[in-house]
This record gives sequence, structure tokens and C-alpha cells, in this order.
Amino acid sequence: MPEQPWSYGLFIPHDPRAVSVVRATVRSVLRATELNSLTDKAELLASELVTNAYRNAHADAFVSMDWQPGDFRLTVWDTGARLPVPRTAAVGDECGRGLAIVEAGSDDWGVERHDGGKAVWFSLRPPHSG
Repeated sequence: MPEQPWSYGLFIPHDPRAVSVVRATVRSVLRATELNSLTDKAELLASELVTNAYRNAHADAFVSMDWQPGDFRLTVWDTGARLPVPRTAAVGDECGRGLAIVEAGSDDWGVERHDGGKAVWFSLRPPHSG
């Protein structure tokens, strides 16, 4: 597990292919930094946040991945003015489960308003060995 803080960022265009690019980038960064235990969950949760940004912001976005020893945080910054709120999707709904997945799968998550939009983030803590 990395002992030093690090940060990576990725500008993403308003393009549906951005979700797969972000997933691959998250996988690559976590493997390179020896945080393999977080990879599957981080990819899934990142997909949900990037998909929400694509559907709601209609502009380019930025993804940051930050490590403070013991805590991985991924944030999606977009220009959407509306703050997302978790909701319960009906059985036939094709949308509406993303934030519930993020809430259930992360150790913590949140939304922050900033100049020009918002930032939605989640954090994961690796299992302790030993």
C-alpha cells in the first residue's frame, strides 16, 4: 500500500466513450500504485459518476483520483448546476440507481457545489492486511 500521497487527473470530453476511458484509467492507476484491492469497486463507482456527469452536465468534465494513506478518493467535476440526490428507482426505470450504488459501494461519498458546477466524489479504504 502506498505510503506517500499522490494525485492523478483526467480531463474528459462530453462523449459517451469517456466512461470506458475513465474505467481503464482508474484500473491502470490503482494497479500501478498497488491498490489492486480497490480496482473493481472503484471502476464501477467511477462509471456511475461519469455517466451522471455525461447525462446531466452537457459539457466536458474532470476526474481526479487522490490518495492519502489509507484513503482513495475519486471526484468527478462537472458544470451541471443541479446537485444530484439519491432516489429510489422504480422497477422499470432504466436510470436512477447510480447514486444508490455509489452510496452502497463506497466508504463515504458526497457532493460539493463549486464555481461553475459541482463535484461528486466517493472514497474507498483498502482492507488492512495483517
